[in-house]
Amino acid sequence: MNRRKFLSSGTIGLSAISMIPSSIIANNNPVSVFSIGEGFNRVSSQINHISVAFLPQHFLKAHTALMHILLKKGYSYDNTKVVKLSSNCFAIPLSKKPLIGFNTKELALLIEHKGNCKHYILNENTTIAFNSLVENFSKSSDSHELNLDAIAFSAPAKVIKKSDGKENRFVYKNADGNTVTLIGSSKRQIAMVN
Repeated sequence: MNRRKFLSSGTIGLSAISMIPSSIIANNNPVSVFSIGEGFNRVSSQINHISVAFLPQHFLKAHTALMHILLKKGYSYDNTKVVKLSSNCFAIPLSKKPLIGFNTKELALLIEHKGNCKHYILNENTTIAFNSLVENFSKSSDSHELNLDAIAFSAPAKVIKKSDGKENRFVYKNADGNTVTLIGSSKRQIAMVN
């Protein structure tokens, strides 16, 4: 193919894409916590969606601050509901529309520890690691015929460290005092419990 034909076919292809309505390419619907992965589907009976209006005051203040950040960063989310993981941890499923590619599925967490409420945004790979923790704990509990609460075990009670980079880490303690490390990168997504 000669250069002129290549350039004209590329221009025609780009023109055709630009005429497609953006609503076909980009989904404006916020992501559901159940679409993140099998882990949250397994524990659907333990998950409660609550209205933002019923959040305690300190959570409401942190939620409002988080909404400004999510709006600036271009996230889609349901701003009327949150997912209650525990009495001190609420989750907000997020979706982000990149210019090219598929929508991401991420998770924002509102966590209260000793009266302070902070927000944390887990990127897609770290969210996958969190989902796999919920899924594996639930499967293990079921296979041993134990009636353990996977959400209570997985929910953060105190954040120790959050770092971003090539490999994202989110380290926290759960209600039982176990240290959970979520590691997410393009090559691996794992959850470790100590």
